Amino acid sequence: MSVPISEPWRAQADAISDLLTAQLTSVVGVYLHGSAALGGFGPTSDLDVLVVVRDEPEADWDSVGGALLRAAEGGRALELSVVRSSEAAAPAPPWPFVLHVNSGAHRYVLGGDGGDPDLIAHYAVVRAAGLPLYGPDPSAVVGGIERDVLIGYLTGELEWGRDEADQRYAMLNACRAVAYADHGALLSKIDGGRWWLERFGPAPLVTSALEAQAAGADLGPCSASARAFVGAAIARLDSRRS
Repeated sequence: MSVPISEPWRAQADAISDLLTAQLTSVVGVYLHGSAALGGFGPTSDLDVLVVVRDEPEADWDSVGGALLRAAEGGRALELSVVRSSEAAAPAPPWPFVLHVNSGAHRYVLGGDGGDPDLIAHYAVVRAAGLPLYGPDPSAVVGGIERDVLIGYLTGELEWGRDEADQRYAMLNACRAVAYADHGALLSKIDGGRWWLERFGPAPLVTSALEAQAAGADLGPCSASARAFVGAAIARLDSRRS
């Protein structure tokens, strides 16, 4: 069953869900996550989707991956993962998946012996705030992620963002990671930045990151001050582990 979805991605979200349920007989649920579910969907936001399928029967996943790439042409970049229902119900390493589609990179990947640690965050957000395009409430399909597991994942994301990503991305991810470590709140990048300002007061680095996020503009590699900010956030996350 489809649910009302706010623009600007309603048509694309519905089209992806309809394609999946038309091509597959094993779909349990199709769930939006990321900024589409958490809020703060901006000019450069991807469409993030988690698809849960029954363990059997198998499908022609090459065909499904190609169809999803074609369906995403001309729309927002699609980040979509397909996982089996038994693995979604009890998430665990190595975080296996059946299919991953990244239309921004024009590719799809079939699951194998490895997995995708990004599913740690996907599962957590889907369970807490996912929007069902098809299927039951996500809490009936997706199991919980242990707090320390998610904090460990977020720490790795902050380290990568500090060293490799745009300053806007690194700063706002640091803000929302601290919000989770301190209060268990799963927030969008924009809400994470706003939370930081409300909690700790004026911070020009955070304000500039929020402005860039709203405009869909990059700030470039992290400055020394931004690296120090993210480093302090990493230390705070480490101190919150049990």
